[in-house]
Amino acid sequence: MVSQSLPIDDTGRPARIAGARASRLEYRLDVLGADAADVVRSAGGWMFDRAMAGWRVNAWLLDAADLRPLQVLGVQGHQLEPGAVVIDEETVVGLAVSADLVASAGDVRDGVRTALTAGRTEVVLWGGRWPDQLGGRAEPVRYRLSAAARTFKRYALAAAHCSDIAVGATESLVCGGHRPVDSDLVSTRG
Repeated sequence: MVSQSLPIDDTGRPARIAGARASRLEYRLDVLGADAADVVRSAGGWMFDRAMAGWRVNAWLLDAADLRPLQVLGVQGHQLEPGAVVIDEETVVGLAVSADLVASAGDVRDGVRTALTAGRTEVVLWGGRWPDQLGGRAEPVRYRLSAAARTFKRYALAAAHCSDIAVGATESLVCGGHRPVDSDLVSTRG
């Protein structure tokens, strides 16, 4: 049996191959939120399970002063610079955003709209209903947390000084745009 490795570029990552999108070989979930507590409360279990499944999970926060709660979940935290949101729909397979952030930040709303228009990114929101400005269809979904996700979410909440918040078996989100066949988000309709 012959095996072949992808060529590696000077950054240590697989190089682009003509006719293929090497960047789409890797699953990537980008999360945009106010702070670590906001993100962990709303989607911490889902992010943890995706990170453990091999996804590269990045959280972009308006307030990135304390990234420890994200580190507990295996999520890379970053500072979200107002006015500098660019969502690369070529590489981002999943996008999760605070509904409050979509409503209050025009650049975030524009970035989400771009991802929806491209039709290749699964877009979910938490903390509210689907904004009319985004258009399209949206449906309420839930994610069932693994036992490990519930445990790590509990530790992440404690690191975010939110240990009084109970960790349930599911997280509720709103999903719009592209829905992959193998999505781990289950519709709550019907």
